[in-house]
Amino acid sequence: MSTNWYLFPEPIVLAVTGKDARRYLNNRLSNDLRTLQPNEAARAAALTSQGRVEGLFTVFVESAESFLLVCDGGNREGVKAALAKFIVADRVNVTDISACAVFAHVAMESSQVRESVLSFATERKLLCARMRVSTVGSDVILVTEVPIDGLHRLTELFGPALSEESYNLLRIKQGVPVYPDEINEDVILSECGVLDAVSFSKGCYVGQEVIERSDAIGRLPRALERIRLVGSGLISVGEQVLNAAGDPIGKVLSSAIDLDATLLFALLRNGKYVRGDSVTCAGHAGEIMQAEQVVQ
Repeated sequence: MSTNWYLFPEPIVLAVTGKDARRYLNNRLSNDLRTLQPNEAARAAALTSQGRVEGLFTVFVESAESFLLVCDGGNREGVKAALAKFIVADRVNVTDISACAVFAHVAMESSQVRESVLSFATERKLLCARMRVSTVGSDVILVTEVPIDGLHRLTELFGPALSEESYNLLRIKQGVPVYPDEINEDVILSECGVLDAVSFSKGCYVGQEVIERSDAIGRLPRALERIRLVGSGLISVGEQVLNAAGDPIGKVLSSAIDLDATLLFALLRNGKYVRGDSVTCAGHAGEIMQAEQVVQ
């Protein structure tokens, strides 16, 4: 059997435990975690008081007092410190267990992945539905004393893993931004359209005022967009995007080569463009893609 799947090379996996773990996480992170049950999961972000993203997690619930938080990558110490920075008298422990974990994405219906993963002889295994490189998919976390065994089992089941280049191309085609490539301390979640990681009804959390205000205004100064350029070649992060008149309207956050074209994620200034506009970047001509456009 062979299917598209990707092994995250340096995920950050944090075990958060203790009597106050759920309350603390709910107050620290952007989503409502109060009603999540064991074996359920949700996305949530740790934000600065200015609403900038310090870490974007999939929060897996193991029990009422035990949670696994998985971040695709980033600065390990920085992400852990951001999550734990408001622990004072709370009965909460945050432990980095990344060395014992395998984190992967499988482009397959969750029910099919679950049936396969449940057979794994690992101490802890959790999964959740998540679209990354196609219209279906699941994130899988395996925690074991011998992580290489989990990797071998995934390879036996699904074939060779995608390369990082292939994974990035497929997710940009699908319009899926990730932490820390596009989502990081330079942006707020609303600019990236990652609203599934936000609750607008749960009450206070760090950075809430900024997120609520941006939602109330209904229009942000910047927005994450995809651009398709003619000609293949990786574009440097920070490269300026120019409109038809040659005026700068934003900057590149990531790029991927697609045969004779290059796909970009770029942060553009609202009011300076509409989707479908012609642009240039690093000497290549192209256009801003429509939000729903999926590249084949």
